[in-house]
Amino acid sequence: MNWNALLPELVLSIGILLLFFLDLLLDKKHFKLLHVLGGFVPIFAFILLFFVEVPAKTFFDTFAVGPFELFGKGLLYILSSLSLFALYDYFLKKNSPYGEIPYLVLLSTLGLSFFMSSNNLLTLFVSVELSSISIYILTALLRGDYNSKESAFKYLLMGSVGTALFGMGSVFYYGATGSFFLVPYADQNTLFSLFILFFLSALALKVSAVPFHFWTPDAYDGAPTPLVGYIATAPKLAIYMLLVKLTLLFSQFKLWLVLVAVLSLLSMFYANFTAYAQRSVKRLLAYSSIAHTGYFLLGVSLSDQILQKALLFYLGVYVFAVLGSFVVLSAFEKQEGFSHHILEYRGLGRENPVLGVALSIFLLAFIGIPPMALFVGKLGMFMGLVKVGLELLAFAFVVASVISAGYYLKLMSVMFLEEGEVRFRGSSLSAGESFTLLVCLIFILLLGLFPQLLYTYIKL
Repeated sequence: MNWNALLPELVLSIGILLLFFLDLLLDKKHFKLLHVLGGFVPIFAFILLFFVEVPAKTFFDTFAVGPFELFGKGLLYILSSLSLFALYDYFLKKNSPYGEIPYLVLLSTLGLSFFMSSNNLLTLFVSVELSSISIYILTALLRGDYNSKESAFKYLLMGSVGTALFGMGSVFYYGATGSFFLVPYADQNTLFSLFILFFLSALALKVSAVPFHFWTPDAYDGAPTPLVGYIATAPKLAIYMLLVKLTLLFSQFKLWLVLVAVLSLLSMFYANFTAYAQRSVKRLLAYSSIAHTGYFLLGVSLSDQILQKALLFYLGVYVFAVLGSFVVLSAFEKQEGFSHHILEYRGLGRENPVLGVALSIFLLAFIGIPPMALFVGKLGMFMGLVKVGLELLAFAFVVASVISAGYYLKLMSVMFLEEGEVRFRGSSLSAGESFTLLVCLIFILLLGLFPQLLYTYIKL
């Protein structure tokens, strides 16, 4: 057993057990302490990434670590830490101080960490289910809120469909290759085609691509708002890392390109047009995430170094924009009776300029306005698509991005140009939320000016 390859996962496991026992021993007044301790666990795991000797394999070669996996895990641990720091004040204000929250988030992170290093369909299945079950529970942890329970139930039902598709795809893969290990394969037979169909469908459901997106608006709308920042980023980061691996192995199959292109085009245009009809800002951002799923899927249409590196950079900065935007929304929601209806955002930018400007920066980043880092990611993906001869998809990418600008700018205009009733009395940000917002803003702006700071660590 190569324990060195498992150093970050061991720290996460020890941290989960420690928080579990502390939750049993301490009462609710130590809720904040549990969150702060939980937030430091992924930081320790992140530090230990620098001590992992790569390349390495363990668990009978089902667990592999290389520079690619370390990059993904580094982003995952930072996201998890920031999410935990931003959670505690919201749940205290909502009278839902569940001590289980910190170690459930870490359980999900542990599952995703194993998922990123798995090169066997069996370990992939176990890892993704560990993460998914934790997230289903987290979605429902808002006391006395019916929408939270309903969204968790819908998420569970749709997630079960994804589990079934994942299992069916794995069976067809084994039938075609005689192994559960992910290896290059060139024989275009029916069994392998069925694997691509079922497995891609399962992953499309996990990342909420159209037509597998139906759970997303309801789950985002009903789940505790700061947790949505984690749910909308960490699992999707892991899934796209797997999709990049699969692209390197199987993108020579025509069926792969056809399915990815169809899912991408449907997601981009359906979500962007539907977002205009939303009156809830949380649902608007849910459709924004579905549209971005379409953008990201373009990055796994064909195997190409430039295209995949641009995708990973774009993804790496996008997750911080999403996390930051939902932290701002959770700060708004802590006010009594706030429901995220777009009319409730009238004048909020002028009344609370810190939160208004922060949310506006994240919205501009989603559009891809320079010098935001997402502009660099979008430009790199456009150039990559043109390089591999997919000019039509590159053109569709640009058109969809232009279409999306309308609803982002509409929200900004509501916040800064319209009058609304006074809702905020003093500061609405906790120390953890302020820290998370600051880090997310720094990532978005600094990496837009100096993208090489992140590009250097992207190894395929």
